Amino acid sequence: MNPEDAPAGIYGPDGRPQFFSDPAMDRFVPVVLNLASELWLQNEVIANLKALLAAKGIASEEELDRIARDSAADPAREAALRDFIQRVLGPLRESS
Repeated sequence: MNPEDAPAGIYGPDGRPQFFSDPAMDRFVPVVLNLASELWLQNEVIANLKALLAAKGIASEEELDRIARDSAADPAREAALRDFIQRVLGPLRESS
C-alpha cells in the first residue's frame, strides 16, 4: 500500500516508486541502499572488535591506529585498493 502523503505520480504503472526516467536506475537505488546498510554493519563489527581487543589488553586504540597508518603506505594494500576501486566503479567508466 502506498503512503497517503506520497507525491502524486511517484508510483509507476506497476505500483512501485519511480524516481528516474530509466527503470534500471530505480532498480539500482535499492542496490546502493543495501550496500550502504552492509557497510554500516561492517563498521559496527570493526568497532566491536576494536573494543574487544582494547578490553582484553591485546591492542590499544593507539596501536590499531598506528597499524592502520603504517599499512596505508604498503604497496600491496595500495594495489589492492586500486583493484577494488576498479571492480566497484569500473562499470561507471564504460561507455554505453
